[in-house]
Amino acid sequence: MDEEVGTRLVELETKAAFQEAAIQDMSGMIALQDARLERLEALVRALREKVKELGGEGQGSLPENERPPHY
Repeated sequence: MDEEVGTRLVELETKAAFQEAAIQDMSGMIALQDARLERLEALVRALREKVKELGGEGQGSLPENERPPHY
């Protein structure tokens, strides 16, 4: 009986160690993705500003209901 309990305890400790390692790996991945998402959001904001700046120059924009001339 003691040997069976010992074996089960070792199995549980092994599983816990693997789960802890997996959680650490996922935590690192989430941190990297969060940083990447922040960079992408900053890029989108910068692009929006650039589009706003360029929107008033040159050709101008077509009204919503007007088809472009190439149709």
